[in-house]
Amino acid sequence: MAALRAGKEWDEAERGEWWQAYYRWLEPIIYHPGRWAIMPDSPAAPSQLNDGLLNDWPFGPSHGAPVWHMDGSVDRLGRLCERYPRVCIGWIGDPKKEPVGCSAYRRKMDEVAVLMGNTWHPLHMLRGTAVAFDYPFISADSTSLAQNGHRYDSPMEAVWGGQWAGRQAYADRLEKPAPRHVRRAA
Repeated sequence: MAALRAGKEWDEAERGEWWQAYYRWLEPIIYHPGRWAIMPDSPAAPSQLNDGLLNDWPFGPSHGAPVWHMDGSVDRLGRLCERYPRVCIGWIGDPKKEPVGCSAYRRKMDEVAVLMGNTWHPLHMLRGTAVAFDYPFISADSTSLAQNGHRYDSPMEAVWGGQWAGRQAYADRLEKPAPRHVRRAA
């Protein structure tokens, strides 16, 4: 992402090194029943490039989930759903100006709802805990706990044996089901 913000394409060699390290890390754990991982791609790259990169995934379709970036065509999402048992959705708006759940996000999700119809393919919303119960996602995640969890730690909790109590309370709050506000496409 730093390269993209600087207006440069990622260095292919560097990208290959990162991905190989990711694959080595996954190798001993990915084949357990029910486990899957996000398939790496190039954010902001044309869909044809990212479709080609999916062929480099070494663990097979049942252990991987490609990312459909919401600035792409909904038709590509449909093609990914035909090929993979689950697909991740990644919002592309500026988190400070257009966070997940903003009106532009919801307009795009209205297009997704038309594609999915009454039976939604298993979709995982990346950085989507704020909207996890607004749509029929199978799962959602957030970087908030990893980035901000330390702020909820207390030295006193460590003394009393509850070192992770503050962080756990924050995780519980993030995962608390919100009222379901499902939007239906017109």
